[in-house]
Amino acid sequence: MIRRITVLAGCFAALTLAACATTPEQPPVDARATKAAETQVTGSVFYMERIALTPEAVVQVQVVEVAPAGGTESVLGERTLSSPGQVPIAFSVGVPTERIRPEGTYVVRARITDGARTFTTTEPVPVLTQGHPSQDVRVRVRVGG
Repeated sequence: MIRRITVLAGCFAALTLAACATTPEQPPVDARATKAAETQVTGSVFYMERIALTPEAVVQVQVVEVAPAGGTESVLGERTLSSPGQVPIAFSVGVPTERIRPEGTYVVRARITDGARTFTTTEPVPVLTQGHPSQDVRVRVRVGG
């Protein structure tokens, strides 16, 4: 009986000490976490022409806020990829979440530069608002577009 009381007293003491213990200091905040929140627009750039890209090719993808008539457009996010390989070329562009307005109109534009040859978006692809996606966006470019 005395043994049980000793064991119970020891458990009670351990629980009491555990409750009084201080919590460990929080680790430093990751520098990436302090960056403003971003919404990622992801997808791929492609073309239908039967032309292979060289290793010198460069792809530029932009997410742009379309301005009302007479206004200035604003680039919200941009990604440049060197030596991207062949199409389709995957991309991910970060856009500051606080700059996305529900009533705004946003599009993705792309350009591939490969030596003297340039592929550009002929029709910008709507994204982010008004029911348009931000993931798995397909952006078609054309030679001389």
